[in-house]
Amino acid sequence: MSKKVTREEMLDRAKSLVPAIKARAAETEKLGQLHPDTVKELIDTGLWRIVQPARVGGSELDYTLIIEATQHIGSACGSTGWAFSNLSSHHWMVAMYNEKAQNAVWDDDPETLVATSVIYPAGRAKKVKGGFELTGRWPFCSGIMHSGFAILGGLVEGESKDAPMEPRMFLVAKSDLEIHETWDVIGLAGTGSKDVSCDKLFLPDYMALGAHECMGDPTPGSAVNPAPLYRLPVAALFAHLISGPILGMATGIYNTVVEGLQGQISTYNKSRVADHQTTHLRVSKAGAQLDAARIVMVDNCNEAMRIAESGRAPNTEEKFRWRRDSAFTTQLCADAADQLYRGTGASAIYNRNSLPQQYRDINAGLVHIGISWDVNGGEYGKVILGLDPANKNI
Repeated sequence: MSKKVTREEMLDRAKSLVPAIKARAAETEKLGQLHPDTVKELIDTGLWRIVQPARVGGSELDYTLIIEATQHIGSACGSTGWAFSNLSSHHWMVAMYNEKAQNAVWDDDPETLVATSVIYPAGRAKKVKGGFELTGRWPFCSGIMHSGFAILGGLVEGESKDAPMEPRMFLVAKSDLEIHETWDVIGLAGTGSKDVSCDKLFLPDYMALGAHECMGDPTPGSAVNPAPLYRLPVAALFAHLISGPILGMATGIYNTVVEGLQGQISTYNKSRVADHQTTHLRVSKAGAQLDAARIVMVDNCNEAMRIAESGRAPNTEEKFRWRRDSAFTTQLCADAADQLYRGTGASAIYNRNSLPQQYRDINAGLVHIGISWDVNGGEYGKVILGLDPANKNI
């Protein structure tokens, strides 16, 4: 039996890929999807499978490792960090489905990747004999071109006209989907987040997971994946899969700016920019913001893991606090990136350096609703004041 890989070894592998991924960042943007060499390297190092169950060959490490590995990968290329955070976490989600669904995904190829677009209103489903009939069109399906399956959100019609619709996540083979060439964007172009659609597609009942089935209690997959990792609440922690890449992108901007400032001479007065006290303050504050963001993200994930290990489900305050913190940490990252970019002067606008692409990528990521402060800050405020949150799927 091969030796179980440690989280430290996986982090070292992520760090080792940074130079090559960084060198491909511009080409990745032009390709409009992940660079094939990067996809292969992430397969060869086992990084895609860090939270996949060990019973199918995954590493079954901790959820926090996604954040930490993504910071390194995302510092090299925003699109790659975004796709890595999302696609690696989907092995964790598949592990919550019925064993039959897991077999459908992993039996032929346990290394297959799974994309997602968990936007419930984008899909409509009705119950039919033995399963569901699904119709819809889903945007933002990151990494679909490299995936064999996709997890797609949909609302299931109630048994009566007045019955509420039930949100479910449908596990669909890519071969059953039409892919639409919609991904023409200013940032994160390399994620290849195209639209996908299907019309009246039959799916067996075991290929659907209810939003209420993955909120912190045992899931349908717990029968074969009993580890606490696979009881973590999906929606409550989802935002960290977005704030993690944002942290990575901001870290990349920090590294680029700090390296560039060391030799930068002011065009205006020929002074050495690194000698200016304002420069010292900018880089110091940005570094503190990024460290603070990482500490909060990691602490949230570790807290969620401790709760799962204790055998209880997290309460409402804890879940919405994690989402609040994820949104807040992205604000720290955004401010750090803004101050660093502006502090480099007019040279930052030239495409001969990596900053324009890095800045486009982080600003594209910051508009994701999952890390919106307006949404998540407001929801936590309701909860802590004793009001009901609007989102019932957390």
